[in-house]
Formats: sequence, C-alpha cells, structure tokens
Amino acid sequence: MKRTQIYFPKSLHQDLEIGAAMTKVSLSEFIRMILEEKLYTKSIKKRASFKKRAKPSIIAESAVSLGKKNLAKNFDKYFEASLK
Repeated sequence: MKRTQIYFPKSLHQDLEIGAAMTKVSLSEFIRMILEEKLYTKSIKKRASFKKRAKPSIIAESAVSLGKKNLAKNFDKYFEASLK
C-alpha cells in the first residue's frame, strides 16, 4: 500500500466524512472504496479481483478484537499484511 496526500474542497471533504460515517468505515477506507468502484466498474476481470481481496472493515474488526491499541496509527500496515 502506498501513502499519499490529497487536498479536497471543504464541501467534498465533509461529504466524504458523512459517507464514511454512514457506512461505518474510516475516511481512508471510504475513499478507497469509491475510487476502486469507479476504476473497476467497466472491467469485469478487475472487478472480480477486487472482490477477492480482504475488506478493510473486516481487518479493523479483527485488529480491535485482538486488542490492537494502535490501529488508527498503523491501520495501513495491518491492512497490507492481511492481503499477503
């Protein structure tokens, strides 16, 4: 997984935060979901490979149940490790 920084207009950022809260996922996960859905909706092959990957919310639930107190800080590390 690669880390990047993106600037959003205030209204778009607020809408993303609301969407993340409504789907009960982190803002990062919500943005990844939207981007992957947009990128892969035209390609059935790519869409199938996307469905095979672990979902971040499942990983987060596992990490929390294992008592990981640094989940927010190291979420990407746990997520990347779960894909291997």
